[in-house]
Amino acid sequence: MTQECTAPPRAAVAATLVTTLACVLALVLLPAAAASDVSDVAQGVAALAASIGAGWHVRRCTDRRTQLTWVLVALACLSWGLGEAYWSWHSLRSDVVPFPSLADVGFLTFAVLMAIGLLVHPARGGRSAFLQRLFDGMLTAGAVGLISWLTTLSAVTSADDGATGLERLLLLAYPSSDVLLIVLTVLLLTRAGGNRVALHLVGAGVVALGISDSAFAYLGALGLYDGGLIDLGWIGGFLLIALAGTCREPAAPTGRRLADGSDAVRVPASVLPYVPVLVALFVVAAVTLFARPLSTAETIVACGIVLSLLARQYLSVVDNSRLVRELATREQQLRRQAFSDSLTGLANRALFRDRLEHVLELHDRDCRPAAVVFLDLDDFKAVNDSYGHAAGDELLVRVAERITGATRAGDTVARLGGDEFAVLLEDAADPLETAARIRDALRPAFVFAGAEHVVEASVGVAAVNADEPSVTADILLGRSDAAMYAAKRAGKATIASFDTATGAILPEERLLTAHC
Repeated sequence: MTQECTAPPRAAVAATLVTTLACVLALVLLPAAAASDVSDVAQGVAALAASIGAGWHVRRCTDRRTQLTWVLVALACLSWGLGEAYWSWHSLRSDVVPFPSLADVGFLTFAVLMAIGLLVHPARGGRSAFLQRLFDGMLTAGAVGLISWLTTLSAVTSADDGATGLERLLLLAYPSSDVLLIVLTVLLLTRAGGNRVALHLVGAGVVALGISDSAFAYLGALGLYDGGLIDLGWIGGFLLIALAGTCREPAAPTGRRLADGSDAVRVPASVLPYVPVLVALFVVAAVTLFARPLSTAETIVACGIVLSLLARQYLSVVDNSRLVRELATREQQLRRQAFSDSLTGLANRALFRDRLEHVLELHDRDCRPAAVVFLDLDDFKAVNDSYGHAAGDELLVRVAERITGATRAGDTVARLGGDEFAVLLEDAADPLETAARIRDALRPAFVFAGAEHVVEASVGVAAVNADEPSVTADILLGRSDAAMYAAKRAGKATIASFDTATGAILPEERLLTAHC
C-alpha cells in the first residue's frame, strides 16, 4: 500500500520561495528607511499567513491533541502578528518604537503558546523512550543554551548601554525563549507521530525565528539594531510555518511499532539532538581560539553536554540490544509457527518435506540411503466422537511423545495432519526396525478420560537404498502412504513396505520371511 503524500503542494512551495526572494531583494536594494518599512509589513503578513495556515491545518488533523497543537500554533502566530502590527504602526508614524511596549507582549505570548503547543503534541514511546527523551532534552538544552550564551546572552548581560532592568530582562527573554522552543521542537521531532513533514517545517521555522531573535537581542544590547537582513529570519520562519499548514495529515500513523508498543525512531529524527551539539562544539572552538577561554560555568556546561551525550549513547546501545533480542525472539516464533505443529511441537508437513528434499539431494550426490515411515492411528475418529476433541488432542500429544521416544535423536518426526505421523530416517537406519519400535511403543494403554485405552497404528514404509536411482519427495511420500493404506487394509497394528525392485507392497508376513 502506498502512503498518502504529506508534503506541501508545489504551488505553496513556489509561492514561499518567490515571496522570500522578493523580501531579500527589497531589503538589499531599497533605501534603509523604506526597507525597514517593507520588512515590518512583511513580518506582519508572514505571521498572519502562518496563523491562517496553522488554522487551516487543524481541519486536516485526525486526533484532538494534534488539533490542539495546531490551534495553539495558529494563536501563537496571531499573537506575534498583532505585536508586529503594533510595532509597525509606531514605526510608520514616528520611526521610533517604544521598548518595552505592547509589541513585546505579543512576541512573548507567541513563545508561551508555541511552547504549550509543542508540549501537547502526541508523542509515542515506552519507558526507554521517556529516558531517551529526557537525555535528549538535557543534551539539546545544554547545547542550545551554550550556543545562545556564547553568541548572545553573555553580550546582553555584560553590555553597558544604560538599559533598565526590564529592558535587559526582555532582551534576555527572547533568546532564552528560543532556546526552550528549539529544545521542545527537537524532542518532539524525535518521538512524534503523524505528519513529520509539517513538524519539520515548523521546527525549521522556529530555528529561523530564534536566529533573528538572538541577533535582535545582541544588536539591541549594543544599540546597533536597525532592521535589515536579520529580519529575514522572522519573515522566513513564519513562511515556513505557513507552508507547514498546507501539508496533508496521513490517515493513520505510519511509524513502526516495537514489541513493547513503542514506535521505532526513524534514523533522521534520532540524530537531531546531535545537530545542536555539533554547532555548540564549533562555537566553543571558535570562541576559545579567537576570543577568550571558557569560564568555569561554561566549562561545566560543556562537560554536562558530553556526559549527557554519553548517557544517551548508552541508552541507544541498550535500546538497540533490546530490539535485536526482540527481533530474534520474533524470528524464532515465526519459524516455530511456520515449521512446527502447534499441538504436538513436532515438525509440520512443510518442514518434513523440506528435510526430505534435502535428504534426497544427498542421496543423489553421495548415494546415502533414506526412508520414510508413515503411520496412521487406527480408529482415532472414535476417540473424538466418544470423548471429544480435547481428549483427542491430548491423545495426539501423548502419541507424539511415544513416537519421539522410539526414534533416534537425528530422525525427523512430524505430524502431517490429523492423526497422521511420519518419520524421516537418514543414513543406515533400518526402517522396518524403526516401524516395529514405534508400533511396540504405542501398544501400552493410554490413560485419558479416566480410563485406559489401547491405541494402535497402521504403518507404511518406503525406502530408497544407496544404489537405487533418485526419486522425488512426492514419489517417496506416495509410496509410504500407499504402504500405510495397505497395512490398514490388512488389519490393525500392522506394517507394510513398498518394494522398490518389484513395485509391489509387501505385507508384514512377507517382510518377516524376507528378513529371515
